[in-house]
Amino acid sequence: MSGADKLGYLIRALSRTKRKDYENYVVNAIWNRLAMDDVKPVTQQLVLWPDGRRSFVDLYFPQAMIGVECDEAYHQRQRERDREREITITDVLRQIRGEDYRALHVDVSGSYEQVERSIDDCVRRIRAEIERRRQANEFTPWTEAYVDYKEFYKTRDAVSVADDVGFSRIADAVNTLCGSEYKRFQESWFVPSVMRQWYGDRYRVWFPKLAIGGKAVANGWNNRLSDDGTYIYEYNEDADLVDPVGDGDPNDIRITFAKSADPVTRIQAYRFVGVFRRISNSEDGTRKRYQRIETVFPIHRTPCLPIHR
Repeated sequence: MSGADKLGYLIRALSRTKRKDYENYVVNAIWNRLAMDDVKPVTQQLVLWPDGRRSFVDLYFPQAMIGVECDEAYHQRQRERDREREITITDVLRQIRGEDYRALHVDVSGSYEQVERSIDDCVRRIRAEIERRRQANEFTPWTEAYVDYKEFYKTRDAVSVADDVGFSRIADAVNTLCGSEYKRFQESWFVPSVMRQWYGDRYRVWFPKLAIGGKAVANGWNNRLSDDGTYIYEYNEDADLVDPVGDGDPNDIRITFAKSADPVTRIQAYRFVGVFRRISNSEDGTRKRYQRIETVFPIHRTPCLPIHR
């Protein structure tokens, strides 16, 4: 990654909290005092709960498995809720990464001196963990503004909606799922021939391009992912192409990679958003609806297994 790419990433990442004054101060203070340009800071790291809810870690260092939360005064009134949230985040990240996650806190409801000591303590702990990993040869320097999907999935046995990984091409996503070597695909909705070895025609793969600013970006097809990630709404702006059957097709099950821009890098990519099943149309009959039924899907590394019955 060039210096310009890294600078662009950092400018966008560290300005995502500009409307949250305390959080913005803490995030930027920690990053600047840490002074390690081979360590990647991730702001507003998404963590999806098993029940579909989601949380955001204020500042996350994936190479150290450490997160920092900025605790404003209102957190004093919801300690039990915050404790439940932190336990869930820890469990989710442990399952994804296979190692323990540690949360650090900066209480900004105290005095200036207290806040400064808390920030310095966070920096000390983060730096100590990074140095420990360096000494143990467990540290990989940050060199890319985006995650290399080949390296990320090298040892994983499933794709998950919690993965912060994008695929620039449809073929890359299919090859990751199936252990295949496709060069390219034109279709955005199909059954890869290699996938029939395990599932027959049970699943299709789907690569919708999400609407931008409420407007379709692909031949009039307007696809919108609900805020909680559990529904996709689809219709065509140029023609009435919604199926006349109100209940949809329960056999229409789609392994879905939606194309959108990363909020920090602004790189357009396909990201796994779950396995969706077609359900009823919207109440006014103008939109198809798909409901998420799975948040993970297994990876097959060889295309030479018998058909799954």
